[in-house]
Amino acid sequence: MTRHRSAMIVTFGGLFLAGAIGVGASAAELLGTHADWKIYRHGTGGESMCFAVTEASEKNPAGGERQTPHIYITAWPKAGIRAEISVLVGLALKAGTEIKVEVDGTRFELFSDGDRAYVGDSNEELRLLEAMRRGKSMTVSAMSEAGKPTRDVYSLSGVTAAVQAIAADCS
Repeated sequence: MTRHRSAMIVTFGGLFLAGAIGVGASAAELLGTHADWKIYRHGTGGESMCFAVTEASEKNPAGGERQTPHIYITAWPKAGIRAEISVLVGLALKAGTEIKVEVDGTRFELFSDGDRAYVGDSNEELRLLEAMRRGKSMTVSAMSEAGKPTRDVYSLSGVTAAVQAIAADCS
């Protein structure tokens, strides 16, 4: 993933959090819900960006100063992005460590950037997205900057419909 694409995801995360707490007129608009996934859009026409997001159903560690972990799948047609996966782990991650992801027994590795994780290769991203569509749950394991392990579990119920919705709403 390029730094440009990373910056867009960070922007989306901020828009989602702002919208979730009701801040600002430019917050993302909730378009709908598909099982455990919510669909948002920011902007209109050729400038619109959409994303599907779900919150971790199990968080370890929970509470403290950690933000709630989320998985995002982002579409920004103007930039050629159709379904980019990112994870907000919710605390600073140890630099240079790989983030372990498992979808119903299939394993993937993501790279960390601050408190987020991304897929480094577009082919691997397609493989992960396909696994998510077929899977029931996704586990994300990481190491915090402080050297403490994290392990979060996400439901994949509704992810296929969510990806279809962001493609339709941001085409």
